[in-house]
Amino acid sequence: MYNRVVASTDPTQLVAFIKRWLRDRGSSQLALAQRAGIPHTILSALFNHGNVPRPSTLKKLAAAMGVPVGELLVHAGHITQEEYDTPIRGTDLARLYEVGDLTEAEWEQVRDFARYVRSKRE
Repeated sequence: MYNRVVASTDPTQLVAFIKRWLRDRGSSQLALAQRAGIPHTILSALFNHGNVPRPSTLKKLAAAMGVPVGELLVHAGHITQEEYDTPIRGTDLARLYEVGDLTEAEWEQVRDFARYVRSKRE
């Protein structure tokens, strides 16, 4: 389910965010795709046709860009800003005690995934 494609998402925010990131760094779509380890055609399809990447692809892009994956998930419409901003309860995090040796970046991924899972509740 985490890899499902969003059918009716407006890619405008995501495209603007990535274009701004590229412009600020003097980089290109090709360079970003290579850095993320994804086919350049994925970014081309986003920029030219509005095809929103899957969350798994956004995760790779986020890592290459050095931004939280949750930010890209919001821009892509996979989760709402409210879902992203909702804090995770301490009791929920306590359940993760056995993986307490995660790095800060890894914890951010756990938090992003938890936000995504919460967004799929009915």
